[in-house]
Amino acid sequence: METLIDTHYPKDLRENIIYRKDVLSTANEDDVFVAEIRELCGRDILFWINTFCYTKDPRKKPAILPFITYNYQDKHITEIKAAIDGQYDYLNDKSRDVGVSWDVLYVLMWFWLFHYGSDFRVGSRKEDFVDKLGDIDTLLEKVRFNLRYQPQWLLPAGFNLDKDAGYMKIINPANGNAIIGESANANFGSGGRRKALFLDEYAKWDPPIAESAWTSTADVSKCRIVVSTPVGSANKFAQLASGTKEKIKKTSLHWTLHPEKAAGAYYIDGQSTKIPVDSPEAANALWVKGYKIRSLWYDAECARRKDTDIAQELDIDYLRSGRPFFNMRSLMLQREWEPYVRSHPGSVIPYGKYIKAKLVDVDGKVEVREQEGGWLRIFELPEEGRQYVVSGDVSEGLAKGDESFIVVRDKSTRNVIAAANMLTDPDDLAVKINMVAKLYNKANEAVENNNHGYSVNSDLKGMDGNLYYSKTINEKTGEVGAIKAGWSTTAKTRPAMLDQMEEEIRQVAFEIRDPVLLAQCKTFVTNEKSGKPEADGNFLDDGVLACAIGGAVIKEFPYKATDRSLSRFKQKQLVREMSKTIGRF
Repeated sequence: METLIDTHYPKDLRENIIYRKDVLSTANEDDVFVAEIRELCGRDILFWINTFCYTKDPRKKPAILPFITYNYQDKHITEIKAAIDGQYDYLNDKSRDVGVSWDVLYVLMWFWLFHYGSDFRVGSRKEDFVDKLGDIDTLLEKVRFNLRYQPQWLLPAGFNLDKDAGYMKIINPANGNAIIGESANANFGSGGRRKALFLDEYAKWDPPIAESAWTSTADVSKCRIVVSTPVGSANKFAQLASGTKEKIKKTSLHWTLHPEKAAGAYYIDGQSTKIPVDSPEAANALWVKGYKIRSLWYDAECARRKDTDIAQELDIDYLRSGRPFFNMRSLMLQREWEPYVRSHPGSVIPYGKYIKAKLVDVDGKVEVREQEGGWLRIFELPEEGRQYVVSGDVSEGLAKGDESFIVVRDKSTRNVIAAANMLTDPDDLAVKINMVAKLYNKANEAVENNNHGYSVNSDLKGMDGNLYYSKTINEKTGEVGAIKAGWSTTAKTRPAMLDQMEEEIRQVAFEIRDPVLLAQCKTFVTNEKSGKPEADGNFLDDGVLACAIGGAVIKEFPYKATDRSLSRFKQKQLVREMSKTIGRF
């Protein structure tokens, strides 16, 4: 069909402004031209955006400019539209300030303007981020802003900005379409059906709310558009982005795609030589391959921001963002050992494997009974001459700390030798800890004595074990006082033991091995508000604390070799190293 419209919209700013003026001038004089424009806008979203949409950035002069898409935005906008048309979930992880929210909102607005049956719900972690009249940083105000700049003949018939675009609700009176705002909550989006949902900055939603909202929205829409900069690897957004539990179409919008930010892009080769990169596309392709790309803009940002800010806001780095307490690079070097079933009770446990077992007391001797449902994960069986510590953190019955955890560590290597996490009463826990300690050469028993730990330690005192006792030392006189059964976690001992464990992990000074403990280490963060190291959100940290207690006790009572144990130790060490070498192949 012959058209009166020149559809080749220019992307140069000056030429684009002239093009827009020409289109509007012609439309003011030609109703047929207007009809064609409306029809074309309904077919071609990029034509509509590059001809009639605007953006606002208070940091720039002028602050209001035509929305002219970069090449990466053309692809991104097309992908968002395809997800809504195809009704499938779509995830964006991104660097800050690459225009992702504008892209998503203008795609929703395009459907809202031109296509019936297009109801949407948009949300963020706080209501103030969803909508605040006059605040361009909020989601719905961006839509409201763009509506003000649309020519009257592109707006719905009967549309009134004050009446139809009020707080948290934008209604199309001509076709009934709606864009509704909602703050994060466990039942987000429930009570209706939507063509798509937009979940903004999803990594920052409170973990239990994010989990519940993801479940509740499954029946609300088949298309959930999930967007965020990363904030660590422990939240629902990070889990979705990893694709380990649920498959979701994903696009990463890294700053290297932005022409202004990628100007002067380069990387450094093995000889410390700067290698220039000639285009944003080339820079992004290298970033995808794992190259560390820099630019003049990036260097300036690094000079004024903290490393964790760079990781979160620019690098799309799940490991370094989110204020992790432990060094995530070092944690990634740790090997997660795998379950194994021995062919015979006397067989060795191969390096890199563990067995599940329960312990039984037979005539005063503790024996191992390997079984699928065993409560103890054993990485190494006890060896004569070796010395161990059994440390424990006792459940307090809290929402984020509802398991007791036992960790066995070797005093000479500091490696985790066995571990267990469980829900059980203090009496049973004391029995289990005592059996584990007896099995491992009458190891030191160091169980936190706070709260329910007091009962566990009271029971342990009545058993034939090597119980650890906390003591206080007067720094001025050196006098010892206040001796108490078990490990006392105080404002002084807690930071010290965790700092020691952080150093051990950073230097890869021991093998964690246990999958449960390793997972807890990855979700152990520095609380942004209190500065206290603890589990992120609704995750657990009982294993971290138990392991740290063990390390502190080893520091206080280190391995002491005897002549006999030293001779046998050297023989066993040779066998161990041979087994470890074989296990790595």
